[in-house]
Amino acid sequence: MKYACVISKMTRANGRNGTGAVMGSKNLKAVVLQRKATITPYDKEGFKSLTSSVEMKDKIKGFTDGWGVGGTGTFLYSQNRNGFLPTKNYSEGYMEDAPKIDGRKMMETGILKGRETCYACAVRCKRVIDIPGKVFPEYGGPEYETLATFGTYCGVTDLETICLCNQLCNMYGLDTVSTGATIAFAMECFEKGILTKDTTDGLELTFGNHNILPILTEKIAKREGFGNFLAEGSKRCADQLGEKAIPLFMGVKGQELPAHMPQAKPGLGIVYSTNPYGADHETCEHDSMITIPKKPYKERIDMIGDFKHYTDPTIIDENKMRYMFATQCFYSMNDTLGLCTFVWGIAWQLYGPDNLLDLCKYGIGWNTSIVELLEVGERRINMMRYFNAREGFTKDDDKLPERVFNPVPEGPGKGIGIDKEQFFKGQEMYYKRAGWDEEMGNPTEETLKKLKLDWLLS
Repeated sequence: MKYACVISKMTRANGRNGTGAVMGSKNLKAVVLQRKATITPYDKEGFKSLTSSVEMKDKIKGFTDGWGVGGTGTFLYSQNRNGFLPTKNYSEGYMEDAPKIDGRKMMETGILKGRETCYACAVRCKRVIDIPGKVFPEYGGPEYETLATFGTYCGVTDLETICLCNQLCNMYGLDTVSTGATIAFAMECFEKGILTKDTTDGLELTFGNHNILPILTEKIAKREGFGNFLAEGSKRCADQLGEKAIPLFMGVKGQELPAHMPQAKPGLGIVYSTNPYGADHETCEHDSMITIPKKPYKERIDMIGDFKHYTDPTIIDENKMRYMFATQCFYSMNDTLGLCTFVWGIAWQLYGPDNLLDLCKYGIGWNTSIVELLEVGERRINMMRYFNAREGFTKDDDKLPERVFNPVPEGPGKGIGIDKEQFFKGQEMYYKRAGWDEEMGNPTEETLKKLKLDWLLS
């Protein structure tokens, strides 16, 4: 199926864009790596100082007391409280019973049995769920995106069912975001009469019907019956269903939206639209982070220049676009170096980039600068964008679903939406900042040469 993942350790998903589908299309079942020798840091004493200092231990404790204990699932509570938790296929931003499925409820009900970790990480943010006879701890547990896509996207508040669907996705290798979002799309189509029981294998695809979620997840994984249709993803489904269904597809470049509403984060929405691989919440920093004042963090160092900070995260201006593109380059560099987005992505906002520079210096003997690191990320973004341009993509493909331009209808976020004119102006600011041409929105020859990517032109 089109949004298959690559899974490791039964719980870690290389999760979006159908990486697993590409492997499957090549009959490649697995990649196995065996380490033959222990890797040692370039400067052992310097490297040890990164983790042994009291200062660093305090910083790590800040993460373990936050992300570690509560997990990303606790974010569901604050998103809902603010009125920007995607609900019923992004048609709403608030669900009264959402606290029934957030991270705190996992702890209260006792189904959270522990915390797992990526190798040697002190944060230990991964959930371990155990529901006897139903959900097994070796498959981990749902994080925020999964709780939202199988939960509020579908109008569902049954936590055990969501945990089961997370397990099924890990078992079969499915992207939980696209799986849950595609089912939510189908639910809205059913409620609007675009789909009927005659086409859904007799299933009642109404919002809130949690019983059908594991059934559909299995059908999608095995391409059985109606699942064969949904396995193509909601964009292809919408195209097949026709005019009435197309506006109900909530995604960019064929990829379903994650659970962060552009109405409250228009800068992120602009990056959703322009990003070479579609909407992704871990492509850049979110607008809300630019509202954090520098004063409480005396060591905080902005990456380039002095970003203006806001009290209102919904503002779109040149400063915001400079911030969004700079953080996009930073996150792109994180991906290139294989670093944790949470730890390093958030850490530079609070503490500055010095620790990252020390990591490069002591770890691999690379005396680099934040400017050089950002260029690493920028090169990657431009290579992907150039590949898309070669395949025929232009700025016409940089579109958000029309629905996100409508103000949120109910709840604490009622009335808040994106001004479409400001959004398009922001896109133009983004293209200019990235060095992409005004007409097509793709990298110019000058930009490629500046980034030493002129070999792409040959």
